[in-house]
Parts: sequence; C-alpha cells; structure tokens
Amino acid sequence: MIPSATPARRPRAPRRAGRAATPAPAAAHAPPQSVLPPEWRAFVGRWLEASGCAVRAAARGDWEVELSASLQRRWRRQRVRLVFDPLRPTLPRGAWFTAPGSSAGRRLLEAAAEQPAFTQRTALAHVPGAPENGLATVCRVRNLAWGPARLGPVRYERRVAFHAVVTRWGGLPSQEPWVVLLDARGGFVEWTQGSELPEVRSREGLYQITAELGPDEREGLVRESRRQLERLLSEREEDWERTVARLRDDELGRLGAFFSSRIEEEEERLRRRTGNGDESEIEQGDATSLKLEWERRAAEVRHRWALRTEIRLWGIEEWSWPVAEIEQELRAGAGHVKLQGRVDVARGRPELPHCPGCGSEAEILVRSHGSVACAYCSRE
Repeated sequence: MIPSATPARRPRAPRRAGRAATPAPAAAHAPPQSVLPPEWRAFVGRWLEASGCAVRAAARGDWEVELSASLQRRWRRQRVRLVFDPLRPTLPRGAWFTAPGSSAGRRLLEAAAEQPAFTQRTALAHVPGAPENGLATVCRVRNLAWGPARLGPVRYERRVAFHAVVTRWGGLPSQEPWVVLLDARGGFVEWTQGSELPEVRSREGLYQITAELGPDEREGLVRESRRQLERLLSEREEDWERTVARLRDDELGRLGAFFSSRIEEEEERLRRRTGNGDESEIEQGDATSLKLEWERRAAEVRHRWALRTEIRLWGIEEWSWPVAEIEQELRAGAGHVKLQGRVDVARGRPELPHCPGCGSEAEILVRSHGSVACAYCSRE
C-alpha cells in the first residue's frame, strides 16, 4: 500500500537573534536627590532647641517635636512631626512638610524672625597672644625707641555682639548684614559689615564667666546696640544720600524735559488756534493740567527716592573674650617711659596706647620737652 503523499512543509526560517535588552544605567532608576539645602535642617534644629522644644528622631528621617509652651499657644498643638523628605508621596496624619517655601517653613521663619536668636560663645586665644613688637605694631614713634614688650596674664571678659539686617529703602533698595560688639557696660568696641566677626575662632559656651546678666542689663544693652547702629548708619547715610540724590536728580531732569516739551507744544498749538490772542478757558486748562501732572509726578519721584532705613535685630551672641594687659617702655636717651595697653588676645592684636599727657588714644608718639606726648599735645 502506497502511503498517500503529503505535501512537504516549508522549513521555518530561523529566528533572528533580537538585540539584547541593555540594562538601564543605575542612575536612571536612582531616586532624585533631595533639593532641600543641608543648612535648612541644621537651622530648624538649632532654632527649635533654642526655643525650648524637645526634638527626637523618628522613622524615615522625620523629627518628633515637643513644642515649648509659647509655641503651643502660638500653633495650638502640643507636638508636631516634621517631614524633610520632598519625595514623600504622603505624609503621616498631622505631620508638616518642612521646607523654606512651604507653609510650615514660613511658620517657622515668621516665629524665628519675631525674637532674635541667642547663643553663648567663647573666643579662642590666638597664639601668640601678642606680636613680638608689642605696641610698636599699632603706634608709630618719632625720636624714640621701643623696649621689649611684656604681656600680662590672660583674663576673660563679657562682650555682647548684636547681629542686625539693615534694609535701605529708596530708589535702589538693598540689605546689608551688620554686627556691633559692645562690652558688658554697653561701651562700643567695634562694628563690621558682615554676618560674623572677622578673624575670630570660637567654641560654644562661656569660659570663666558664671554670672548671668539681669533683665534690666539685657534691655539696656539692646537699647545701646540700637543707638550705636543708628549712629553708624547716620554716618553712612551721607554717602548713600549723595548716590541717591544724583540718580533722583537725573530722573527729575528727564521728567522735567518731557513735560517742558509737552507744555511748549500745547502753548504753540494754542497760539495757532487763537490768532487774535483770546484764549478760551478750556484751552488754557490743557497747559495747566500738564503743569499739575508734572508736579504730581515729580512728588512721586521724590517720595520713591526718599531714603528710609529699617533695622531688624535677628541674633545676639554673648561672648567670653580673652584680653590681657601689655607693658612696654619708650626710651628717649636716658629717660624711660612705661606705657600700658590692652591686647585683644582673640586676634593677637594690641589696642592703641594712651597718651601720657591727655590720656587719649595715640597713633603716633613723639618726644616733647623731655617727655613723651601725642601729636596733639606736642603742638601745645
């Protein structure tokens, strides 16, 4: 029996080897990094601790915060959970997403701006405590010679630094950070334009100072700091006023040129329309309205360029500052005169010595009538 013939099947073409799926780089699957600046978390923690809140770590990098009594009354809650992860899809019940631009971040910033932050620090001593030349590094002499300098023991005194933001309104608004340093009695020590005192190394806490300032002393120091800031700003306002006046006068000149040309055009138009010289009240009012508008616009320009200064105190630092006494001789032939001064040991910088005659600070000392005197006393 012959088997029935079956059509031969076409052999299948071999499958083409497909391209192997290339694995995506690990960076493509890695979650994006947090956009919050690291200083923000540190600032929130320091401010909460300074406000009397208890902060403890929670799951997933969150914070559980037991609020202080003042913040409990302000926010009407006893505790709050702060979330710093911007990639969290959902938040726990009652938690706050804390970022500089979030609602919780604005609450923190508003509360922090109402009262200045307070801290206590110790300025570390500079090594060496004074330069080898002593007072000769800050005071020049004429027909005199300096002897060797002798530095006394280092002691620590209280100083208070007030940090403020000065906002200048008027034409070109600007903000500048200022620091004013006062001694314990409210005397002016120094000031700097910046957010920190320059050339000072520090650590937290007070050294060799145990007595606390009373409420009246603190209020007196705050008032004195504001008075010193206003005094310093009044000296700077003369320079600011000259800069602002030049720009204001330029704008007023452009405004005056514009309205002057408009008024001339209006008067020329009136002369053409009224050849006989009789001007109607309505046509006369056009030039008058331009003059009134000119005065109004000029008053707006003067008001906009008026200089106004706003001072906001945002931080107070109580310092334990190292100082020492220095003694050095001035030699003029056979005569010797001992001068005493103070040294800022935190910077290794002596202060100006005092004139033996008038007692004022002297940048230069000269020989006068067999003694030592400043340049002012030598002219008398």
